[in-house]
Amino acid sequence: MMKLYRLSILSIFLTVGTNAFASPRRPLTHGLFSTAAEDAVSYSSSSAEAIGEKCDAGGTLLVETAMIKKQNFPISPENLIAKAKYALTKDSGVLEPSLWADDFEFCAPYVGPLSKEKFLEAADGFGIYDSFPDFDNRYFGFTVDPLEPGRVWFFVRLKATNTGGLFGKEANNKTVELPPQVYSFKFNEQGLVRELTVGYSIDRRQGDTDGVGGMFGLFYGVGQGLPFPEAKPHKLSFRYTLINKIGDLVTKFSKKKK
Repeated sequence: MMKLYRLSILSIFLTVGTNAFASPRRPLTHGLFSTAAEDAVSYSSSSAEAIGEKCDAGGTLLVETAMIKKQNFPISPENLIAKAKYALTKDSGVLEPSLWADDFEFCAPYVGPLSKEKFLEAADGFGIYDSFPDFDNRYFGFTVDPLEPGRVWFFVRLKATNTGGLFGKEANNKTVELPPQVYSFKFNEQGLVRELTVGYSIDRRQGDTDGVGGMFGLFYGVGQGLPFPEAKPHKLSFRYTLINKIGDLVTKFSKKKK
């Protein structure tokens, strides 16, 4: 068991495969799916020229098709999504590494970036599918990023049951569901995967792990969490809790004075 715990974090985690003021707005003539730049408000941003309808406060409803068209990326959005889905059928490329570019990188919240070689070494180091034979990353919601050429985002809801044993212990037959997570592929102009990002939880209230994602969440959810803070639910610091309580008291007394 101790030998298994000494496995690198990479081997454990990587087996599988985040305008304050409103300005006058102008309605879009053809709605959110217009491809005509002249039909939408256009303004400069730090990353790209955003095309869309300005909200009354806080942002812009981007016209995704118009912005993606302006990227002039050689692969269409439909083909990018098709490539992403095919890569997933090959365990994100672990079963077909030729899908990855030579400068491929893997990145998770606490692991990476890792090169192709390091990622493959880690993926070979732990039999996660033996421990969880029904392991199911349920993928959905594929979309092409209108601000970053070649990036495909999608959601994951992982569900698995420990029927094969874990860390030298017998199976406890416990089923765990992780919170929804966001994954992504970034493709280069040749259609190869340049980046793979995984494990970013987006709602800690859902699932059985109090927000812990990736393999860390899987182990925690079946009662065999790893012995370091990154593999456990986040805890609020004493300072943060204290400041919140002071803020609540100040607000309470301010209301009484009024």
